[in-house]
Amino acid sequence: MKFRRLSDKELQAVEKEFVKFLSSQGYDAPSWQRVKSEDPDKVDFLLDEFSNLFWESSTERITYLEKSSDVDRWVFQFSESSAKVIRWVKKDGVENPELFSGVKQFPQEARGREIFLLLEQGLKPCPDERHKELNELFEKEGL
Repeated sequence: MKFRRLSDKELQAVEKEFVKFLSSQGYDAPSWQRVKSEDPDKVDFLLDEFSNLFWESSTERITYLEKSSDVDRWVFQFSESSAKVIRWVKKDGVENPELFSGVKQFPQEARGREIFLLLEQGLKPCPDERHKELNELFEKEGL
C-alpha cells in the first residue's frame, strides 16, 4: 500500500466520499452490509483502495506545507518532481533567525508519498491565500 489506511475517525469525516466510492464499485447500503459481515478480506481491500485514492487526490492538491514550533519554522514548496524547503531557526538573544534552504529532487510518481510523509510528521497544508506570499519568499531566497 502506497499510503496508510484511513482511521475510523478519518473515514467518518469523509463518509460521503466513501459512499460514492462504494457506489462506483457496485455496492449499495445492503450489499455493503452483507460484505462487511461475510467477506472481511473484501472489506480490507475496499478500505485500502479508498484510502489510497483519498491520499492520492489529497496530496495532488497540495503546493505548500508548513510547521512552526518555538524553536523553528519549516515551509515546503512542491512542484511535480522537487520540493524546496526553507527553515528558520530561532536563536536566543538574536534578532534575526538563522535561515537554511534547499531542494530535494524525486521522481514525479513519488510526489504524493513525499507530501504524505510530511503530513504524517505534523506539517499542515498552507491556505491558498498565503500562496502568493510564499511564492515571493521562495523567489527571494533564489529557490
